Amino acid sequence: MGSAMARRFAMVMAFGVATVVSAAIMLGLGELTIRSIHLLRDGIPFFESVDGGRIGPISLDQELGWKATEHYQETLVERTNAGRPYSVRRSQKQYGFRQFGDLDSKKNRLLVIGDSFTHATAVSDDRTYHALLAQLLDVEVFAYGAGGYGTLQELMILDRYVDIIRPDVILWQYCANDFINNDNELERLSLVNNNGWVRPYLQKGQVQLLSPKESSLQVREWINRRSRFLYFIVSRIDRLRAVRTRDTVEVAIESEGMRHPGFVRAVGVTDELMGRVRKKVGNRSIMAFNCVRAEPYDQAFRDISARHGIAYWDDVASVVLEAHHRGEDVYAADGGHWNERGHQLAAEALASHFRAEMRTGARP
Repeated sequence: MGSAMARRFAMVMAFGVATVVSAAIMLGLGELTIRSIHLLRDGIPFFESVDGGRIGPISLDQELGWKATEHYQETLVERTNAGRPYSVRRSQKQYGFRQFGDLDSKKNRLLVIGDSFTHATAVSDDRTYHALLAQLLDVEVFAYGAGGYGTLQELMILDRYVDIIRPDVILWQYCANDFINNDNELERLSLVNNNGWVRPYLQKGQVQLLSPKESSLQVREWINRRSRFLYFIVSRIDRLRAVRTRDTVEVAIESEGMRHPGFVRAVGVTDELMGRVRKKVGNRSIMAFNCVRAEPYDQAFRDISARHGIAYWDDVASVVLEAHHRGEDVYAADGGHWNERGHQLAAEALASHFRAEMRTGARP
């Protein structure tokens, strides 16, 4: 009996050891593969410091959570939402800015801050809406965006660089998901607008770094910083879960509007943050637009902008959407962000608004 139990125990132990060893080998091979791809495709070294780790054009940051990587460039083929391939050469310049104008120029300076629509990773340097604005308005443009950013992170970018750039005018790119990304509780309930990365949130007037995932902060943060292969896996799982959009908090918000207590809370936080933006730039002109047409988000942005003396242009997203309805191919492969044609339409709409403002004495 004792001998049989010993054999059974030995078999269980052997199976356990074999399973652990196999898993370790698979993880090791996966990590080797992903890091090799990053090295050959993106020029990202096999090993980097924990604080400076990169995932494509993004670097981790202890204050911001993440940021656009400085002096990053890449040439690749993207596809429009209709499947048309096109070549993209994208780069990120000083401080990670997508567009960093000439500080010695005598032209008026326009500072653009936003999220993934301004980061515009599916668009070449000279085809982004902000690059086109530089041409259409004959101004120096400084444009910073990073995918997934909330308003607090954008405010922190403003704090870091506004005194270096000294802009004449600020253009703020809103997005409907700002409200989700500004509230940790809402972001935890979102399957659509949750990238799993630790970010700063404004809670009761204080900045706190928190995870937007229910799982252990330590586990997710370890994956984000140390294992590119596991990050690849968990991010794909997140995307698959996002397909179940009826289970995400955005559905309830769009149904209930200002009756949704979480959304009301997020609007309050966003309002406070935009008030801080106004305080930081003083009496300089701030213009803003939303890149997605949707309620109740648009009305919230209208109200927030009005309270803080921000000119809100609510038709920019509509221009792109209406072109889509006419059959134009205006979206990137993900179906949400703009391709080069979408950026062109947005730039033309924005330039028209700027010219109207200039006739009343505003700059640029």
